[in-house]
Amino acid sequence: MGRTREPLFTVDEAGRVMSWSDGAARLFGRPADGVLGRGAAEAVAGSGVSLRVVPRPGAEGWEVYAYDADGAEPDMEGALVRALFAESQLGLIVLDREMRLVRVSAAARAMYGRSPDELLGKRLDEAYALEHPERDLAAAREVLENGTPEFSRLVTAFTTVGPRRRQYYSVSGFRLCRPQGEPIGLALTLLDVSRRERGRERAAAVARVREGVGRSLQVMENCQDLADALVPGFADIALVALTEQVAGGDYPPLRPVDTEKLLLRRAAFRTSGPADPDDGIGEVSPVGEEPAFNRALREQRPVLVQTDADGGGLTDSPSRATALRQARAHTMIVAPLTVRGRVLGLLRLVRCGDSEHFAKADLRAVEDATTHAALCLDNARRAAHDRALASTVHRKLLPKRPSPQLGIDTAYVALSPSSESRTWFDVTPLSGARCALAVGEVDGAGPHALATMGHLRTALRALADLELQPDELLARLGDVVTRLSEDRTGTNPNAPALTASCTFALYDPVTKTCLVACAGQRGPRVIGPDGRMDRIDAPVGPRLGAPDTSPFAMAGRTLESGSTLILAGDELDEVLSTEVVNRLLAVYDSAQDLADGLFTRLAVSPRHTGTALLARTHQLSPDTTAVWDLPAEDRAASEARRLTRRWLTGLAHPVSEDSVDSAGLLVSELVTNAVRYGTPPITLRLILDQSLTVEVADSSPVTPDLRHARVTDEGGRGLFIVSQITHKWGTRRSSAGKTIWAEQPWTTTAEES
Repeated sequence: MGRTREPLFTVDEAGRVMSWSDGAARLFGRPADGVLGRGAAEAVAGSGVSLRVVPRPGAEGWEVYAYDADGAEPDMEGALVRALFAESQLGLIVLDREMRLVRVSAAARAMYGRSPDELLGKRLDEAYALEHPERDLAAAREVLENGTPEFSRLVTAFTTVGPRRRQYYSVSGFRLCRPQGEPIGLALTLLDVSRRERGRERAAAVARVREGVGRSLQVMENCQDLADALVPGFADIALVALTEQVAGGDYPPLRPVDTEKLLLRRAAFRTSGPADPDDGIGEVSPVGEEPAFNRALREQRPVLVQTDADGGGLTDSPSRATALRQARAHTMIVAPLTVRGRVLGLLRLVRCGDSEHFAKADLRAVEDATTHAALCLDNARRAAHDRALASTVHRKLLPKRPSPQLGIDTAYVALSPSSESRTWFDVTPLSGARCALAVGEVDGAGPHALATMGHLRTALRALADLELQPDELLARLGDVVTRLSEDRTGTNPNAPALTASCTFALYDPVTKTCLVACAGQRGPRVIGPDGRMDRIDAPVGPRLGAPDTSPFAMAGRTLESGSTLILAGDELDEVLSTEVVNRLLAVYDSAQDLADGLFTRLAVSPRHTGTALLARTHQLSPDTTAVWDLPAEDRAASEARRLTRRWLTGLAHPVSEDSVDSAGLLVSELVTNAVRYGTPPITLRLILDQSLTVEVADSSPVTPDLRHARVTDEGGRGLFIVSQITHKWGTRRSSAGKTIWAEQPWTTTAEES
């Protein structure tokens, strides 16, 4: 153990205290005038201090020394203080009660690069360029006032010598007191933790990129999320540019790329304040004019670029260099966005003004961030490619435009068609100028939902051609969905059960009746000529393919001429209001114009999705249809031929004689069949559209069959003759009986001549 330079006290040969130091007074709590001349044992009684006695060199008596708990002698305290201020790497600052610096260690001066003369006597916030001076002063005063030490408080200050840099210090504070307990100042210890904090900032930037980028499957949103994650916490300006191939939805080019021909489209931009010439999103520029871009693509790693003595060197573009110089840009990092050997684009980061210069250590953080971002962008690109394919398939599966029908004008509104779109519609022409209107929605999304949609459209058209009523058609369509679901679960047991919703309406322009059945969605809206909107009150049945096997119900409604029928999926049905539709109806007459107007108003909001089918009814002219009741007698056939000839020849554009003769033969055969095998009343209806439709209805549910009569048979050739002179014929049932119909082509007298 080393001796101190001064003993605690000395004693003579008799053991009496000869001298008593200030250290002894503090250690034993007794002043010198109270112990001098007394016995040493009495002076130190009850202190518990371990003492060491050594002979006085060159004199009589003894010198007494003490050891602290660690074995150090008391005057070691002075040596320790001197070492802390002169040699320790831990910064030490002593403040008085006014927060002025009275002593600064060599390490504290070196940390800040200032001499003692520039620091001593100044208040803490005057001596140091603190980032938050008021907050840091308040914390120091609190330690001085309450005496509770504060440990490892993070304080930020800026350097005043050389380039302005942010420095981080871990600061601990202790109150200094006199022996009587009076506070006289404050001691602060400083530990430079700038490297640790900058590492945390880099890690935080990478964490923000990993958390914020990849939440969306939209390419442009991911680009903007990347820029937002890095500005302002890591850079002052961020620009994300994609290769023209990726921006256009194509496959990215393979490495190495020909930078002379490579085009970049600006996809996202973010700045914390200064302007930048690259803020024009969507603009295209070649890579060849940027050396930093070329180098990053060639080396496939982030590149650090610093300004030269004139403030340039970041770019070769004169306009861009001027803007960057005005923004006081000093360092830039350019990093390629690459994945699986393909180049997606580039990321450019710039720091300006008083921001700390980029360092080589930042390159690793940028590389980690761009690696994650590139994977997310490629996933979004692949999803966009799949959405484009699915959207194309979806459009191909839907009718291009509903064909014009007699007495009704149809159009559709399709909002946000994409791979997630599961809604579909159809307009199917039927016999007797009737048409079937359908809107449906399939569970799920993507190719499986689109394939199911195609199956349902095909099945619905086939069932509609069977002349089924809406409730029966939905029941059979539900069986189709159930079988499709069984096939799906047979190949993939974990696949969810398949269901679909559908609204099916059957409109007859001659009788102006509309029959509706619903599966899983509400009935269509009807807007009358007076503008009032209500619904066809059709009960909502279970979804197609659902376990619920409740029967479907059917509702009917007579539509006035000029009425508008709207069949919409649940998504779009909620946003259709009477006010919006009536305002458009006051301007537009046709269903297509109305659909275009609705699309223009609703498409501005991305929340509006779905499909709606619009149908406007029109009054039939006398030249398009005629109806007669016939007697159930043998003369009914001749009466029907007479009525048919008179009506066809009396039209504004008379039918040719050949067409009249064919129509007479067709009417005669159908009416004769109804008189012989049917049940009164018998009705004849003629409809003149693209073809001439002849319909004969009676109340018997028994339908005839086409058969080939033998040469010796006297009858049985009626329907065979009908099939030969028409291009389409059939039978449909109703609650009142059956109707046999046939369609034949026709020409006018002008066309015949």
